[in-house]
Amino acid sequence: MSHLLAKYVNDEGRIPEDLLEQLAFNEKMAEIGRLAAGMIHELNTPLSVIVSAAQMIMREEELPEFVREMVERIDQEAQRLSQFTKGLLTFARREDDAGPDADINQVLREVMAFLKYEAQKRSITVVEELDFHLPSVAADGNRLKQVFINLVMNALQAMEQGGTLLVRTAIAQDGSVEAQIADTGPGITPEVLPRIFEPFYSTKAVGEGTGLGLFITRTIVELMGGRITVRSVVGEGTTFTAVFPAA
Repeated sequence: MSHLLAKYVNDEGRIPEDLLEQLAFNEKMAEIGRLAAGMIHELNTPLSVIVSAAQMIMREEELPEFVREMVERIDQEAQRLSQFTKGLLTFARREDDAGPDADINQVLREVMAFLKYEAQKRSITVVEELDFHLPSVAADGNRLKQVFINLVMNALQAMEQGGTLLVRTAIAQDGSVEAQIADTGPGITPEVLPRIFEPFYSTKAVGEGTGLGLFITRTIVELMGGRITVRSVVGEGTTFTAVFPAA
C-alpha cells in the first residue's frame, strides 16, 4: 500500500468505504480518458477530410454566395474541432515526451485556447497579462499544462454565473517566474481554505470532482522545484500563484 493511502487506513486495517468509492471513481475516469484518446485519434481523419474538401470547394469559381458562406462556416468549425482535438492529444501525451524547459506563456496560451469554450459558455471574460520577456522555466511543458488546466478549470467552475478570469505572468522578486490565475468567484471560506490541497478533499457534489485536482497540482509544482500559494476573499474571488525556477 502506498504511503499516501496508509494514513487513511482505519483501526481495523481497512480503507474506509467512501475512500474506496472515490478511488474506484478515479480509476473509472482514468479509463474513460484512455478511451477518449483513442476516439480523438479516430476523429482527426474525418476532420482533415472535411477541411480539405471545404477548401477545395471554396476555390471553385462562380460559387453562389450563400453556398460559399455555408462552406466557410463548415471549414471554420471543422478547423476549430481539429485544434481542440490536437490540444487534447497534447495534454494526454506522456511527460517524458517533452523537453526539460518550457515557455510558460506558450503553455498558458495553449491552455486558454483549449478552455476557450468553457469560458464562453459561462459568460466569463478572460484577461491575459503575459510578460513575454520572461525566461524559460525549468519544468516539463506537459506537467505545466496539467497544473494550469487544473487551476483554470477550478476558477471557471467557481464562476458559473459569469465573471472575470485573470491570467498573469511576471518575474518574481527572487528571479523565479510566477503565474497567477485569479477569479471573481464567491471565494473560499477561512475554514475550508487550509484544506484545499488535501488529497480526496472536495466541496463539490458527489461525482463532480475527484478531490485530487489541487493535491496533484501542488505535488507537481513542488516536484518541479516550485511553490504554490492561494489567497481568497469571500465575495471577491480567489487567486492562485504558482512560482517556478527559471531555466
